[in-house]
Order: sequence, then C-alpha cells, then structure tokens
Amino acid sequence: MSRRTVSRNGLVNRREFLALSGAAALAACAPTTGGGPSATAVSATATPKRGGTLIWAQILDNSVIDPHVATEASAQEIDGEIFDFLVAADSDLNIQPWLATKWAIENNATKYTFTLRDDVTFHDGTPFDSTSVKKTIERIVDPATKAGRALALLGPLDHAEAPDPRTAILFFKEPNPLLLVSLWRPWFGMLSPKQLATLKPGEPLTTPIGTGPYRFAGRTADGQTTLERNPDYKWAPAFAANHGSTYFDAIKLRRIAEPGTRVATLESGESLLVDDLPEADYVRLKNDKRFTFLQAGKKGPGYGFFFNVKKFPVSELAVRQAMNWAVDRQSIVDKVLFGVHHPLVGPLTEGVWGRLDDIEKTIPYSGDKKKAADILEAAGWKVGAGGIREKNGQRLSLALAANAGAYPQNDLADALQLQVKEIGIDLQVQKMPSAAFFDFTRGSYKHDLCDSMGANIDPDELRGRYHSKFIGSTNFANTADPQLDDLLVKGQNTPVGTDARRQVYADVQRRLMDTMPMLSMISVIRTYGMTNRLHGLKVNPTGINTYALTDTWLE
Repeated sequence: MSRRTVSRNGLVNRREFLALSGAAALAACAPTTGGGPSATAVSATATPKRGGTLIWAQILDNSVIDPHVATEASAQEIDGEIFDFLVAADSDLNIQPWLATKWAIENNATKYTFTLRDDVTFHDGTPFDSTSVKKTIERIVDPATKAGRALALLGPLDHAEAPDPRTAILFFKEPNPLLLVSLWRPWFGMLSPKQLATLKPGEPLTTPIGTGPYRFAGRTADGQTTLERNPDYKWAPAFAANHGSTYFDAIKLRRIAEPGTRVATLESGESLLVDDLPEADYVRLKNDKRFTFLQAGKKGPGYGFFFNVKKFPVSELAVRQAMNWAVDRQSIVDKVLFGVHHPLVGPLTEGVWGRLDDIEKTIPYSGDKKKAADILEAAGWKVGAGGIREKNGQRLSLALAANAGAYPQNDLADALQLQVKEIGIDLQVQKMPSAAFFDFTRGSYKHDLCDSMGANIDPDELRGRYHSKFIGSTNFANTADPQLDDLLVKGQNTPVGTDARRQVYADVQRRLMDTMPMLSMISVIRTYGMTNRLHGLKVNPTGINTYALTDTWLE
C-alpha cells in the first residue's frame, strides 16, 4: 500500500523540515556593525528606499552561470537573482511554497506531484508552467549537460510528466525522501523552455533567462556581470518582506580575487559589498562605524582537503594519518586565521544534522609531530636528502591542487605545507584557475590533495563527495569503498529524522575517520563586509550564499 502525504498549502514547518532533511537547527547568522552586535542586518526603524546600484566584489570565479553546471559560490549568487525555484527554505528551516504552491509525496517518496503558480512569467515573456519544470529537469539528467552536483542532489529520476499546465510530476526509481531539501538549492532554478529550445544538448547557457527578481543584462570583456531589476516581479516566497520588484535598479558583480584589492574597494567606497572578507581585515575593521559585517557558519563537509586515495603515496593510509596528526589546527586558527574560524578534524562542519561532535574530543589530531613521524617511520618512510622522507627510491613529495584566490583555503594550504615539512613531507601547493583546477582534479585525478568543497545542512552531502558513483564528478577523493558506499545509500534511504538514520550517519563518519580520505581543518565562519548604508542582506541556511536580494536596499 502506498503512503501519501499532502502538504498543508505547500508549507512544511520547522519540525517537518527537520524530519524531511535531518537538518540541525541553523546556527545563527550574526550581523555586526562598528557599533557592536545587531539582531538583524537592517535597522528596525529604517524605511526601505528604491533606487541605486549595488556594486559587489566577489572572491571566486563567476563566469560560468549555467545553473546546472555552475560550481562556484560567486556564480551561484548571480543565479540566485536570475532564477526562482519550486520551493524555498527560510531561515527557520521551514520549506515553503514558491513557484509550486503545494505538493504531494506518494508511493514511498518515489512520486512527487507539484501544483504550480499561474501568474509567473520568464524574463523573455514566456509563461511559467509545467513544461518549464519538465524541460528543466530533463536537461539536468541529460548526460550531455554534465550536471554533476545537480544530478547528485536530484536523485534517481525515472521520468518527469506535465499532464496539464499547472501540474508537474517527478517519478523516481527509488525512494527519494530528501528531494525537497534539494530543490531550493542554486542548481534547480527553472529555465525558460523557449530558451532551452534554442540550445543543443550539452550547450552551455551563457545568457540565462529565468523568472527571478533580476534579469541578466550582460557581461563585459573585463568580467563585470550586470543584473537589472525585473519590474514585473511579484512572486517572492512568503517569508520575504518585499513581494514586489526589487529596491535596487541594478546589481554589478565582479570577481576581485586578490584579497587586499577587494577590501580596498570596500574602504574606498568603490564596492558597497564584498564577500569572504579576510580574517585580518575583519579584525582591523570590525569597530569601524563606516561598515557592517554579516557572519555565517558554512555547513557541509569538513573544510580542508581531500586526498586522492588511489594515487601513491597518499594511497597509503599511514601517510594520510600522519598528515592529520601533524597539523596543529588550533594554532593555525589562532595565528593564521585570527581566531575567526573553529578547528575541525571530523568529516562534517558544525551545524550539520547527525554530526558526531565526540569525534572532535576523542581523536585529538592536535599537531603531534612525533606521533606523525613515528607513523611514517613504521610505514617505511625514512628521512632522506634535504630532510624529505623516501621509500623505495621515491621521495614523499605531494601535489596539492588549490583553487587560486579561494580564501581561507589558500591560507590553509600554505600553513599545511609548512607543518608537514616538519615531518619530512614535501608538499607542493599548486594554485590554479577554476577551470584548470577541475581538469587537474576530477578531470584527470593528477592531484595528491585538493581543496575540499560542498555545502549542505544534511549529511547526505557526504554521498556526493565519497560514493564511488560520483568519481569523475563530485568525488574528488576518488574513493571506491564498498562498505562506505553501502552506508551512504542506506543513509539516503533510511526514514528521515529518525534515530536509525542518525545511527547510519554515525557509522558513515566513523568509517571516514578509519579510512581518512580527507584532511579536515576548520569549520568556516564566512564574513560579508558592507557599507553601513546597506540593509536587508541575509544568508541562506547553508551559510554559503545569500538569499535573493529582494529585501536589500541602500540608504
């Protein structure tokens, strides 16, 4: 007998969301100003004003804005303004209606029926309807699209149907209880079917057309993306304060990778908002009343590095364990990162549901260089010329692939290089542009280590990062562990919000600590810096992107 669950007007409350997603309570985003802490990012007495252009300096590459293949958070900030989604997640972890007004979950979460709004139009004038949903989802599952992260989050789709303009149905080959937790993420923006009809299979979307509060207006040769207000916008989620068109006339976003230059544009007034403010600059400027700061914990896999577990010499567990023992995480946080972030050894950051906090207490990876050296000695790695260890004629020399300009990850890479040199490891940090980084890592697995990545409030994120199915896509660690694969699939399919599911993910985390395909270093606290005239900026539950700027305005 099938089970059928119909939402109440499409709303899933906090308790139901926790059951659906297994998500922990959201760690508070903490806005601060030069005058001290504030409860919200906007003054309670301020009145929003229309007009003006927001100038936003971003840390990461924002050139690939096709939502199905975009990998950088900076590009996804742009997508979040251009596109709308079937459902939304508010800051209290309620799943709420958006383009879908309600939904029904049937047949053990293998069938999802969405009822759609009838008053939404794309930027090209095309009405939004079930064909838009069907064509968008079909593009994600088309192998030619190479939609790695979107495909992993969508789940095992069988097919999509559009029986009438207001009804879209998604059928899955297996139970997919986590679908609603995924559909509000930046990979699932609804695309214009008229535009999709002009694209060949696998052709990238470079001038995207969505239904969002801003429309794509162009990109200059020197990398500035301009978004313009969508004057017809009137369908923001219920939790938005502004349900009409946006306050800004336009948003201009440009990547400024060099941290000092990015901060200088904030101090000069050239930029009104910068993301990922360097720790030293936050400490220097946090009492400056010209600026306001918004901090949020990034949730997901441990922030640090993935090992390529199939490439010698990091294919040896002893090498991976020794490096984990050698790193003094607290010292790096205090001395390199100005105390902003939190030390981490486990596979999940703070705030992710089911995280085993005890790992941080019972596995004291705390910079024990002697223990690290003893592990390498026992594994046959002997100190050779220049203090670098050797075994069977091969030096213990490793390549760490780093995404150039990604902070604090680049700082972590430099700190790791120095710390493991003390135990006889020659770590070569190779900082490269995003395209080269992805080709070097998941494209060819030439790395020994690489930057970790991923963000999610649910531990199912670990499936995309470590299941063998995602080798060549989102599994940068190159792991193919049958025991771990089974646990990850079991966690995906175990009834959500249950003790049984929590136990599965405890077993997943213990397995990862036993096999050690990662070198976690910190739970990241991200800092946005902005002029004190900017109000209404809010960060979404993952801590990695803002909400669409429908409520954001400038004095």
